[in-house]
Amino acid sequence: MTRLLRIAMLPLLFSWNIGTIAADTPRRPGPYVLPCSGVRLTASYMAEVGAGAGPGFSFHIANNAGKDIRMEQPVPSSAHWYARTGIRWMWRASAGRGGALVDALREKGPMFAYQPVAPPEHAEYLKVPAHGSEDWVVPMRDDPAIAYRPSCPRCNYPGETEYQAVFAYAYLPNPEEHATDLLRCGLRSAPVPMPPVALHAASLETH
Repeated sequence: MTRLLRIAMLPLLFSWNIGTIAADTPRRPGPYVLPCSGVRLTASYMAEVGAGAGPGFSFHIANNAGKDIRMEQPVPSSAHWYARTGIRWMWRASAGRGGALVDALREKGPMFAYQPVAPPEHAEYLKVPAHGSEDWVVPMRDDPAIAYRPSCPRCNYPGETEYQAVFAYAYLPNPEEHATDLLRCGLRSAPVPMPPVALHAASLETH
């Protein structure tokens, strides 16, 4: 995590605006949530998540908070990609609707949360019991919140050699959305190593 902490704050704030994909997501940061205590999100890259499914990620949530939790899907709700140039890790791309890092220098700092302007009509929730855990696998092609699709020429850096992703979840309900045990704090994974961009792009084109 120490290498990631070298990322500047400004690109992260910029990434919120250009990386949002949900049509009903406000085009501005906020509101804020703090990291959860007792709930942990971890992830790992998978070159092939299933027959013909292409690359993706496996996710794990451990709930040690002592009470049941519920999260509005998709979980995670955003991904933030970084490339290494020399000794620095730089922001590369973002996608998703919530969980953007307010200040990348603060590993346990606040995150921008997604809050819908109206209650979701057909909300689906991920439930994790107290002192329980949940594991799942998601192909990139099936979830735009975790798909790596850099499309900004100015976001390329000469000499990129390594790549990482940080996944996050931060959601606040609309005042009219009533869901018991809904998680009102943020989750953030540790950096997840990625393959070189050329190999990764070729993998996506194959599938």
